[in-house]
Amino acid sequence: MARVFRRTSLQCGLLCLACIVVLIIAGCQRKDEVIGGVDIPIPAKMTKNQDKTFDPVPGMADGQVSYQGKVRPKEIFDFYQEVMAARGWQPTARFAEHKNSIGYTKDNKLVLVRYNENPDGTTVLTVMVGTQDPPK
Repeated sequence: MARVFRRTSLQCGLLCLACIVVLIIAGCQRKDEVIGGVDIPIPAKMTKNQDKTFDPVPGMADGQVSYQGKVRPKEIFDFYQEVMAARGWQPTARFAEHKNSIGYTKDNKLVLVRYNENPDGTTVLTVMVGTQDPPK
């Protein structure tokens, strides 16, 4: 015997919410890059600076890569707050003295994300990876 299921407004609402979440996740444009042996998400609108030179931060010598693109600094900040937390990275205040920087730790790895907006509207994104000293 076939049963007829009636959906409640709560069930319809949850189904709509699930569809929206899937669309958001599918619509998040990002690419992943391996930097210093760590899989790091990069906003899709950013392109790698092949010849960019910059002053590395001491202790972040495992890998350093620079990108640029038409992405506002606030968008970069929000992007990393969301995707790094989803991947189990914890924010750290270790690099708090650096303006426009976010630091993350996971296991024994450190990731520093720096972003600076240029007058022409492009933003330079620098991602650095280092190894954290074991606790003493």
